[in-house]
Amino acid sequence: MEGKDIYNALVVKRDYSGSTADEYAQFLMSLFLHLGKDLFPLLESAHKESKTLTLKSEILNSDVLVDEYTIEDIILV
Repeated sequence: MEGKDIYNALVVKRDYSGSTADEYAQFLMSLFLHLGKDLFPLLESAHKESKTLTLKSEILNSDVLVDEYTIEDIILV
């Protein structure tokens, strides 16, 4: 499956319910705004390994507001 197809399959789960799938869809939409098509290879890797994308813990746990994410900020879990 190609990254664009994976992205589309995941973001359609955005239903504003607050569910895990909804929050992940929202996160992916935000990442796409920052990374554009560079997000797709990361999604392909995550899909192949049955993992999801997240931000590095030092970013998630930081008190500093980050206004731009890069590929280096993302890990597979």
